[in-house]
Amino acid sequence: MAVPLRPQLRPLEVVQVGPKEEVLFALRDPEGYGQTVILPYGAVLLAVLMDGRHTLAEIQTLFKSQTGAEAPLADVEKIVRRLDDAYLLTGGRFERYRRVQVEQYLNAPVRPASHAGGAYEGEAEALREQLGQLFTNDDGPGEIDPQAASDGRQLRGIISPHIDLHRGGSAFAWSYKQVAQYSDADLFVIFGTAHSAMEQLFCVSRKDFDTPLGIVRTDGRFIDRLAEDLASSVTGQQIDLFEDEMAHRFEHSIELQAMFLQYVLGGKREFRIVPVLAGSFDGFLAEGLQPDESPLVQAFLAATLAAAEGHSGKVCYISGADFAHVGQRFGDEWLLDAERLAEQSEDDQKLLRAACRGDSAGFFSHVAEQLDCRRICGLSPTYTMLKLLGPSRGELLKYDQAVEPDGTSCVSFASVAYFATS
Repeated sequence: MAVPLRPQLRPLEVVQVGPKEEVLFALRDPEGYGQTVILPYGAVLLAVLMDGRHTLAEIQTLFKSQTGAEAPLADVEKIVRRLDDAYLLTGGRFERYRRVQVEQYLNAPVRPASHAGGAYEGEAEALREQLGQLFTNDDGPGEIDPQAASDGRQLRGIISPHIDLHRGGSAFAWSYKQVAQYSDADLFVIFGTAHSAMEQLFCVSRKDFDTPLGIVRTDGRFIDRLAEDLASSVTGQQIDLFEDEMAHRFEHSIELQAMFLQYVLGGKREFRIVPVLAGSFDGFLAEGLQPDESPLVQAFLAATLAAAEGHSGKVCYISGADFAHVGQRFGDEWLLDAERLAEQSEDDQKLLRAACRGDSAGFFSHVAEQLDCRRICGLSPTYTMLKLLGPSRGELLKYDQAVEPDGTSCVSFASVAYFATS
C-alpha cells in the first residue's frame, strides 16, 4: 500500500491512557468508523502535524523544529501506514470504506452492539457477572427485590448515566433497580444525548438493538404514529425523524440503556423501546429561549404524548444523561482541586433539585444562566423527558463524580427515579 504523499488526520479524540510511567495516547474516532490506535507521545506529535498540506519530509522538518529530535523517514512512514490501516486518515481509501459501512448499517434491521467487548463485556455470561457486581458492590443499591412492587409505587421515568461502566457503573444499577422493582411498563421511550452533530433536533431509529444478552425490539407502531403526526404538523420547519439515522450507529447513550433493560427485564416479560437521540440545545441557549417556545419542540412533544396516549400498554421514560464536564480536558484553564469539586457538586445539586421537582423550565434556566459553562451533556434528553413525565416526583438515588487522578477532568452524573403522584 502506497503511503499518502500529504497525509491528513481525520477529526479524532486524543486521550491519555496507560500507567504514568509510560505516557501513551489513544487516538479514537468519534464517528466509530476507524479503529483506536495507541501511540507514544512523540508519535502523537508527528500525527498532529499530518494536516494534508505537508509532505513526509516537511513533517520531519516541522517535528525537528518543534522538538529538537530527529524523526527517521522510515518511522514517519510506519506511523502513516498504521493510521491509514486504521482508517484514521482522510482520502479515497477511507471514503470507500465509509460508504460500505453506511450502506451495510442502513440496510440492516438490527443495530449492532457497537461498544460490546470494549466499554463492557461482549459475552453474555461475562456481561451478566459484570452487571450483577454493579448492583452488589459497595457503591451499588443491592440486589433486586422481586417483592418490592407490592408497595404500590408506579415508576414513570428515570435519569440514568451514560458514562463508562468502569467509572460510574453502579449509578446505572441504582436507576435500573427501580425499573425492575417499580415499573410494569411494556414500552420504554429512551432519550439519549447525541454526541455527534445532527441536522434535526431529534432522531428516532426503527432498528432493533442488539446486546450480548439478546435483541431489544423497537415499537414500530409507536414510531410510525410519531412520524405521521410530525409529518402533518404545522411548524414552518421540515421534521424528518430519520434523517440522522447514522448518528445512532456508534452512539453509546442509548445502547447502554437498552443493555441494562435487557439485563433487568429480558426473559422476565415482554417490552419494547423507542430510541430517540436528542441534539444540542445550544441554539436555544444563544437565543435566550426555552426549548418549548420552539414550534419544532412543541410539535415533537405533542406527537410523543399523542403516541403514548394511543399506546395500549404502559409507557416509561428514560433519559440517558450525564451532567457537568469540567477541567482542562474539556477546555477549562484550571486544574481541579477539592474546592472546585465541592463547588461543582453544589451546583449539580441545584440542577438536580429542579430536575426532581419536574421543573423543566428551571432545569433549563439554571444551565442557560451559566451559558452552559459546565457543559451539561444531558441537557436536551433530560429536559425533553421532564416535559413528558406528567404528575410525578423525582427521588435522587445516587450522585457521583468521575475525576481523573491528575485533576484534568471531572464528569458528574446521577440516578433519579420519578414516581407517579396521581
